[in-house]
Amino acid sequence: MKRLTSIAATTIFSCSLVLSAQAAEYKGTCYFNSLKMPCSVSQNPFTLTMRWADGVTETYVHQGNGIFTDKRGGVWKSNTNVKDGIFLNHNNGNQVGFVENR
Repeated sequence: MKRLTSIAATTIFSCSLVLSAQAAEYKGTCYFNSLKMPCSVSQNPFTLTMRWADGVTETYVHQGNGIFTDKRGGVWKSNTNVKDGIFLNHNNGNQVGFVENR
């Protein structure tokens, strides 16, 4: 019985971790430099995924301290000066961003 209780507690704890890491989906406008397009964004504690209306999907992995990386190894820094949405700046001058529909 003690073993079953331990397994049940482990299962419940594991399920709660999975549920808390699920991504929430938001609709709005994505930006790449001066271009903008409708999109959806999903975010969890580890990733930020932008799904552009033209079919392009890009995922940024959170490295901590407002730093994100993309699949090509690009490093993006969160812009803390914006009031609405999230914007990431690359060292090469590019910027991506998202503002949720209100």
